[in-house]
Amino acid sequence: MRLSATILPALLMGLCSLPAQQVPTGFTIDTLVSSLPSPLDFCWLPDGRILICNQAGQITVYNGASSATIGTVPSIETGSEKGLLSICADPLFGTNGYIYVWYSSTADAFMHLDRFTVTGDLANPNSNNLTLSTATRRVILGNAADSAFNHNGGTCRFGPDGRLYLSIGDDASQCQAQNVTTMQGALLRMDVSTLPAGGSTTAPTATQLDPGDNPLSTATDFSQLVLCSGLRNPYRFNVDPTTGNLYIADVGQNSQEELDEYVYNSGALTLANYGWPWREGTSGYSSCTGSQPAVLGPMVGVPQGGSWLSIMGGPRYRNFGGQYGFGAAYENSVFYGDYYSGHIRRLVQVGGVWQTAAAVPGQPSATNWGQGFNNYTGLQNGLDGALYFVTHSGSGTLKRIRPLGPVNQVIAVSGGNQIVPAGEPFPSPVVVRLEDPNGNPIVGGPVSFTVTGPATLSTTNPVLTDGNGTAQTSVTATNFGGAITVNATTPGNPTPTPTSGLFSRKLTLAGTPTLVVLSITNSTTAVPATTPFILMASQPGIPPLMTPIGPICTDPANPATIVFEDSIGIFGNISYSGTGAIGTPSLTKIYNVPAGVLTGLRLSFQAVGFDGVRGMIRTNCETRQF
Repeated sequence: MRLSATILPALLMGLCSLPAQQVPTGFTIDTLVSSLPSPLDFCWLPDGRILICNQAGQITVYNGASSATIGTVPSIETGSEKGLLSICADPLFGTNGYIYVWYSSTADAFMHLDRFTVTGDLANPNSNNLTLSTATRRVILGNAADSAFNHNGGTCRFGPDGRLYLSIGDDASQCQAQNVTTMQGALLRMDVSTLPAGGSTTAPTATQLDPGDNPLSTATDFSQLVLCSGLRNPYRFNVDPTTGNLYIADVGQNSQEELDEYVYNSGALTLANYGWPWREGTSGYSSCTGSQPAVLGPMVGVPQGGSWLSIMGGPRYRNFGGQYGFGAAYENSVFYGDYYSGHIRRLVQVGGVWQTAAAVPGQPSATNWGQGFNNYTGLQNGLDGALYFVTHSGSGTLKRIRPLGPVNQVIAVSGGNQIVPAGEPFPSPVVVRLEDPNGNPIVGGPVSFTVTGPATLSTTNPVLTDGNGTAQTSVTATNFGGAITVNATTPGNPTPTPTSGLFSRKLTLAGTPTLVVLSITNSTTAVPATTPFILMASQPGIPPLMTPIGPICTDPANPATIVFEDSIGIFGNISYSGTGAIGTPSLTKIYNVPAGVLTGLRLSFQAVGFDGVRGMIRTNCETRQF
């Protein structure tokens, strides 16, 4: 983070003028706990209660109805970026009462990862009767560098593999982030399950903490514990409970804020180097001794500016089947934001590449899913499907983002799984039904249709449902080929209901009178996805051949038509290319034509084919002047 001695006072003075928190239509923000003493992080107990760590050391429990202070971690050094930075609960908390905390200490010049034991109602989700015993302090790590006032990292989290993960900043010593034998600029993976009960000021050795399957477990020094290196100040990260992947927010220097993904392989774990200080986000920054090692690029690098100065990570979103699930459209999204700008953004993975998710109704801007979340220091996914966060300010809070309770639903009825030639209407309309939260059809309710891909709709929004609770729109493909999706939404429910299988089949011509490139954009559900075509060309003006699959402008029975590829066998399997015309399912053919043969001609091209599921098909008719 960047909470310098000059910036922090100005920031606190401006809290009264912070913008209101905004989220998309259909979502709301609940304040669960207010007037917290500068919360920085939180975690869930296995029974669903929440523990909140505050900067000066106080730990608060929230049971869903009320909160209470359970104790204070001693010897916490505060000011600037120091304090009690992170907290996590042991997976077996209900029986052992263990919690782990990461903090800067007044006792020495080191960062500490300690374990404490909590007593009281360890497995009663309705109780706040918990007490932190300071006498049970057990040192896990006690000599992580803390010479600078900043770059302390740090988040501690348990993964689904039962291991304890910890992120550590570079302590403002850049090149140490490339040295895996130091506790700087790294993310660690440890096994704390075998440590004895009770307190101890003697830290275990790296070998005692090594799970045995880390990338450098065969080493004999601290590097045994390192999973990731090349990090500047990985202040917040989250572990995806489904995949075990890590999502690491690494605060930038003066160019970019960086969000990294560590992909957890169930086999051999890999050592990841995210490049600092050789790289800052997607840009070069500085150098260290030797040459630049192989590094991993970020999921996203956000240029600093517009108050983006300290990135705060978020979760890979999971609905978990909870009462506050965001819906299928959000599953697998990754949320992240910034402490100063107050923005929250959302990434989705398309074709293996992370990119900004398309805006949803009511979203504050094309890039910001939410805004006004200034000073938030933690964003996590609850098992109920809601997003939880804490704000670090003069009067700190624990809040929750959730959908607005039961909402009306738009259900796809019919109209999917259609393919037409480019430029033609789809034969059947897209039909949806509007239902109330109990599944009953809503008569006269508003539905809004939108389309992505090469098509237009016949309706203007909103469309009111009929006596059966259904609404429909007709779709016409434009003169471009490709996939088409019609989405339907209703006020108060921003999750779109998509159609499936709409596609515009397109024949396209390019080239010169001596080099003709013919391409067919096609789709099929046949397995294997092969489509034999007949390719034809004729002079325009001949009467179209009317067939059960629609008009064919290149009537093969007309002397003005030339069949130059036949992969079906109707015309003797003729092939001017010598390679046939079988698409997989699309097709591209290149023809070299003798000079002067096509010059001045105006020709119409069309293709018919055979789809293993749909039977005979056709493309559009494409006319070109040579």
